[in-house]
Amino acid sequence: MTSVPALPTFGDPMRASVAVFSTHKDGGAAADYEDAATFRPSVPDDAEVPGESINVAVADGASESLLAGRWARLLVGEFAEAEPLLDGGDSPRRRRVRRRGGLASTARTSMSGTTAASPSPGTKSPVWLGGAYATLLVAHFSESGTWNAAALGDSCLFQVREERLLAAFPLDTAAAFGTQPHLLNSRSVDEKLITTKTTLIDGSWEPEDVFFLCTDALAAWFLFESESGKDPWTTLRDLGTDAIPYPFDDWVAGERAAGRMRNDDVTLVRVHMW
Repeated sequence: MTSVPALPTFGDPMRASVAVFSTHKDGGAAADYEDAATFRPSVPDDAEVPGESINVAVADGASESLLAGRWARLLVGEFAEAEPLLDGGDSPRRRRVRRRGGLASTARTSMSGTTAASPSPGTKSPVWLGGAYATLLVAHFSESGTWNAAALGDSCLFQVREERLLAAFPLDTAAAFGTQPHLLNSRSVDEKLITTKTTLIDGSWEPEDVFFLCTDALAAWFLFESESGKDPWTTLRDLGTDAIPYPFDDWVAGERAAGRMRNDDVTLVRVHMW
């Protein structure tokens, strides 16, 4: 009889590893890459992450806005450290309210303090006045066996357990991807607007669950492959291992050439719970 692993109990050391993969648009240069991703605590890829929790942040800078890549990098750095994602206890409703408010206030602090979209003296260009834009996805994993995430835009999180897609957030079909996702603007301080457009989710994890946090081109590929009866999580789980020994950018180039993935910056954060 197959034994089912028990959920970790609070106080047990959480065992997990995280790896980040990224590549720029085909035809562009590495310096033109406008996605960003990070996690805390910071360790080398696929090394065991110490501590009681993990924060992950992924952002996709909108190419049409100036300094989008810089804005995306600032956002992930800010939100990977965001304490509001670490709350617990009380009712799920109160947790959601605190996370929603915390996400908005942290964004407001980032926006008001950043120089990411500050124009040079005398600049009057509308692109400067509009600021920089990016999608944002942040997730928190706790040793208590729970996780939560917040998203603004179309960067996605997928949870896989025992070869089954358990959660897809915030989009769950390939057809849901469009050309105008909600974006976080570097010059906006409209906290109510940010709050309204922020999507939230709570869940639980078990040992051997794998989470994939992806920017839109990869997320759309993942859902299309899944809807076609394939197991895209197997490919993403094998990246960087002997099963797929070639570099991430070579794999992405192959999917683009086959017409299965849109040509855009691509970012993946893989979180493996042990």
